[in-house]
Formats: sequence, C-alpha cells, structure tokens
Amino acid sequence: MADGRRVLGVLVDFARGAGIRRSIFAVATTLVAGAAAVSVSLWLKLILDSVAEGDLTRVTVLAVVLGVTVTLQAAASSLSGLFLAALQFSCGVQVVCGIMQAGSRPPGIEHYERPDFADRIALLKEHTNDVSGFLPALSYGLALTVRVAITAVLLAGVHPALLFLPVLALPSLYAGSRAERAVDEANVATAEQGRLEQHLFRLATTASPAKEVRIFGLGAEIVQRQRRAWDEVTETLARAQLRAGLLRTAGWVPFAAGYLAAVALVLARAGRGEATPGDVLLVMVLAGQVNGQVAELLNVTNRSAAGVRVVRRYLWLQDYAREAVARSTPEQHVPVPATVKRGIELRDVSFRYPGDDRKEVLEDVTLSLEAGSTVAIVGENGAGKTSLVKLLCRFYEPTSGTITVDGTDLRSFDVADWRRHLSAGFQDFARFELRLREAVGIGSISSLHDGGRVRGALGRVGADLRLDLEQQLGQQWPGGVDLSEGQWQKVAMARAMMPEEPVLLILDEPTSGLDPHAEHALFELFAGVAADTAMRSGAIALFVSHRFSTVRMADHIIVLAHGRVVEQGDHASLMEKRGLYADLYEIQARAYE
Repeated sequence: MADGRRVLGVLVDFARGAGIRRSIFAVATTLVAGAAAVSVSLWLKLILDSVAEGDLTRVTVLAVVLGVTVTLQAAASSLSGLFLAALQFSCGVQVVCGIMQAGSRPPGIEHYERPDFADRIALLKEHTNDVSGFLPALSYGLALTVRVAITAVLLAGVHPALLFLPVLALPSLYAGSRAERAVDEANVATAEQGRLEQHLFRLATTASPAKEVRIFGLGAEIVQRQRRAWDEVTETLARAQLRAGLLRTAGWVPFAAGYLAAVALVLARAGRGEATPGDVLLVMVLAGQVNGQVAELLNVTNRSAAGVRVVRRYLWLQDYAREAVARSTPEQHVPVPATVKRGIELRDVSFRYPGDDRKEVLEDVTLSLEAGSTVAIVGENGAGKTSLVKLLCRFYEPTSGTITVDGTDLRSFDVADWRRHLSAGFQDFARFELRLREAVGIGSISSLHDGGRVRGALGRVGADLRLDLEQQLGQQWPGGVDLSEGQWQKVAMARAMMPEEPVLLILDEPTSGLDPHAEHALFELFAGVAADTAMRSGAIALFVSHRFSTVRMADHIIVLAHGRVVEQGDHASLMEKRGLYADLYEIQARAYE
C-alpha cells in the first residue's frame, strides 16, 4: 500500500513538473475523443432506424449531429495527441534529470562500483519511455475505461446479456499482466549481460580504444564476445516473449467465444423481429470496438504495469541517494576552519572497498600531515596511494579509524563544505568539452564567469594554449577544437588552481603523461602556489607521483607498501635508511641514465 502511494506521488510530481493545466487538458481531450468515438455508433444506429421508418427529418438532424460528433472527435484526438506528446516529453526530461541527480547527489563514489546500482541505471536508461509514458498511458487508459463503460451501456440496451461481453475481456487483462511480468523478469536477468554487450560495442566503435584494438588485433574477438553476450540476452528475452505470447493467446479465448455468441444473439433476435436493423449495426460495430478497446486497454495496462516496475527502480535510486546523503550529513555541523593550525592526522585508518572481500587496501595507517607542509606519497602500484587520497576527499569513508583536521573528526564537516576547501587534480581527470573558460572555471563555480581568474589559473600551470577563453573544446561540437593529452592535463591542472583559499591541495599523478622536465616545472609551480596559500591558511600540499626527481622536493615523504606506511621522512633521511624508498629511487635513477 505504501509502495503504491509512493508511485502515485511520483506521478503527481511529474504532473506538476509538466504543468497541472497541461495535464488536465491532456486528460480532458482524451476523454472527449473517446466518448465521441463511441457515440458515433449510436448516431449510426438511430440514423439507420430512422431510414427504415421513413423519418427523413430525423435522419437529417441525426446526420448533422453525426457530422458534429465526427468533427469533435477529430479535433479532440488531434489536441489529445499534442498534449500527450508534450506530457510524455516533459516526463522524460524529469526522469533523465532524476536519474542524473540520483547519480550525482551521493557525496561518495562507491555507488558507481556497485553492480546493483549499475543494473538499475542501465534498465532505467533502456526503459525510460516506460516511465515518461506512464502519465500519458494512464490518461489514455482512463479514456478507454470511459469508452468501455459507454459501450457496455449501449450493448445492454440491446440485450442485458451483452453486458457481459466486456467482462469476458478480463482474463486477457490478467494474462497480459502475467506476460509483462515474465518479460520484465527476463529484462532484469539479462541486465548485466546487456551492459557487457554495450561495453563491447563501445570498444569496437569508439575512438578511445581504437588504437589498442587494432594493434592487438582484438576486433574479431570483441565482435565474437559481443555476439555471445547478445545471443544470451536475445535467447532469454525470446523465451520470455514466447511465454508471454502464449499467455496472451490463452487470455483472448473467452472473449473470442463471447464475441461470436453476441453476434449470433443479435442476428437471431433480428430474425424474430425483436431487434431493429440499427440494433444489428450497433452490436456488430460495438462488439468489434470492444475487441479493439480491450486490446488497447490491455496494452495500456501492460504499459502502466511496466511503468510501475520502472518507477520502483527509479524510487530505489532516489532512496539510495537520499540515504547516502543522510549517512554523510553530520548530526551537528562543524564549519571547516579557514586556517589549518596543526594539520591533518590519520589514526589507525583501514579501508576496504565496498563489496570487496579481499584484504584491506589500507591497513592501520597512522600519520600526520603538518600544516603548511608539502607531502609526497610514493609506493608501487596497488600500494594504496590513490585510496588514501580518496579518503581525504571523502569519496569514501574509512572502514575503521579516524581522520581529523586540527583535532576535529573529518566526518563532522559537511561534505560539500569540506570540498569547497579542497583543490585537486587527478590522473584520470575529466575532459569537460565546454568552452575553455567553463572547463577551467568550474574548479570554482562562483568564479565561472571570472575571465581574469581563469587566465591566472592557466598561467600558473604554464598552459600556453593560444585559445580564446570562449573557444569550444571537443571536435564533436560546432567550431570545437581538440586538445592533445598534455593540453587536456594542463586544463585539468588549471581547474585545480581555481579555488581561492584551499586548506588541502592534492595532485594525484595528474602529470603522468608529461615528460620529467615538464612535470618538474609544473610541480615547482604547484609548490609555489602551495607555499603562498600555506602562508595565509596553513594549507597542506599533498601529491602522489611515480617520479622521484619530483618527490625529493617534498618536505615530508610517505612510503606505502601493501596498504601500510613502511617509511616516512624527508628525502635525505630516507636515503640514509637504505629501505624501500632508496631502492625505488635508485632503480628509477638507473633507468634514466
């Protein structure tokens, strides 16, 4: 019951979003069109009876009424189509926006790695029309119900037994609902394979993987795997469709028998003089219309049932997003300090990715990041460097342990407030195909239109792009230009320089595509910005790099191995220890000789 109320609540919200007046007009015009269509049969019956009786005056009047009714039906049908199309479009926009909000509202990013979340997103994208068409389907279903009711009354006027003809359509409605449920279960069962098929399709048809696909001769293998995934999906769906077809056929048998009986009944009555020629025409036409009406009603019922199921998935996403926000919202909001005095401390921090039963990627990590310091994190691949950065950004929460800022638990801060005090550049940076000013300016939304600050950020990272700030990026857009990998990195770095007074500046190997000299120069720029910011706010500069020529410039170096801190200190002290850091440094130094 509660679930039904929530689904109804979504529909009401969609109707409000589309405009109450538009929604009312859609329902009203659909009802008028449906009622007019049924009444045409009544006017034809009366005209035929009047002709048989020789009443030409009545024939003339009824003919005029028939013409007006047909005109009204045509006009109402046309308007109904326009209003329903507009209603569906508006609902579709709301659904897409709702899906995007559900994906972007959670403060963390763990939901992107959950198969159940991905499956629901995939099903919603595939069946968006089932949701956007839900309100139009209900409007049309209401009109059909009125048409069936009027038809039943007219048939009962010929003979009460004919009232049962629409009732005999109920088995087909039940069978149709069962059939749709079978198809929906098949859609859910094939969601994962469907995502795999789409992923393989993108590998074969998009530019990003094209070079490796061709170098390694993967084309045929990808096509074969895509075909196997597609075959598995289609076979499962085909079995479900066959079962659905058999159910629908069985559901139509009672109505087909009733239709034949109705025709036989009225013909027999006409033969005995108990029914007029108009009655025969009325039953012949309306019985046929009942057949079509029930078929349409069945279709609308199935679409509505499918819409309910998809709306439930939509609600699941909304619930997930709301709960994720609630979990990350502190009971008592503590403002993020504008100035860091002592620093950031991690005490016994362990972390395991949700749904991963393997060993923690971080285990009992305890360290201190002093205010105003420049800290480097090094370690081999898989050591936990990026995972540590994700915890500091609050993309995830620690499995155990605490992270504090000047002694205040990081979880006591509002996530959005904390991130307004961060500056970050990542190795897997995003390519925002916007205008150059926007692609950089979104690093500080409040300064999106501040061309001076955008130019300053580009200048600080040495991004000599020689492009106007209003230049569109991305060749797929009119007038757009593509950038090299290094230029995209410079744009991402400039974006990271936009926040005015961050308390934590993070670079997580964003310069991995640059040569050592370019990276060294960029780090010097970063260190200069960090030092300037540290003087005002005690900001901590934290960077992850695999190049030790850059790392050695840090005030403090943290060495991770297998999720643990194994060494820390400055470059000189770590080299004297002759431990893992010294080994990695010397290996890389020999590689550059």
